[in-house]
Amino acid sequence: MTDWIDQIQAQPLFGIAATIFCYVLATSLWKRCNGVALLHPVLIATTMVSVVLLATGMTYEQYALQTLPLNETLGVIIVLLAVPLYRQFNLIKSAGSAVALALFVGSAAALASALTLPTLLGAGDELLATLAPKSATAAVAVELAQRLGGVVGLTAVIVISTGIFGAVFGPAILRAVGVHDQRAIGLALGVASHAIGTARAFQISETAGAFASLGMILNALLTIALVPIALKLILAF
Repeated sequence: MTDWIDQIQAQPLFGIAATIFCYVLATSLWKRCNGVALLHPVLIATTMVSVVLLATGMTYEQYALQTLPLNETLGVIIVLLAVPLYRQFNLIKSAGSAVALALFVGSAAALASALTLPTLLGAGDELLATLAPKSATAAVAVELAQRLGGVVGLTAVIVISTGIFGAVFGPAILRAVGVHDQRAIGLALGVASHAIGTARAFQISETAGAFASLGMILNALLTIALVPIALKLILAF
């Protein structure tokens, strides 16, 4: 039995096949349950993949190597976000000043929500560096955490959890506080919940998706600039 499992997981396409299968199954389950928040496809698929890795004994390094082509493909697909941005250019341009203000406030709020309580509780430099980039895209957050001395693995988990929470509960929270403008909803999801939130925004409308893409990209850049400054200020005091 063990030899059979070892032979399967040794196949170069096993990681990709398992990932796609888990996501398709999770999406089907989510749709059958009428989009129940706690059954979000990303959350369920991630859990299923983790179970597969534990059951087969495959290490994360092996899995990451096998799914590298999938990651590279997703990187190319992300470039296609420029298409809705181009289509909504005039709308984005007309809201330029509001977008800039919302972006700065959103990035600052995300940073404050990550660092305020840990700082008050006396958290160390390593934990602060791990938490600070939680609302940036995973690639940016992990790289930033690594450079600042954070725990990269924990940062990745926090970033994914943040994205899932925003995608699942973000639209409902925004509606509850009276936000109905699709531009504002999209921008908020992109800034607070990066790529996962952006994917959710595209399910709402192309306008929301375009503003989410803009928020995700600009927030990543702003996070790179603000996080080192914030950590230096905290350490100074």
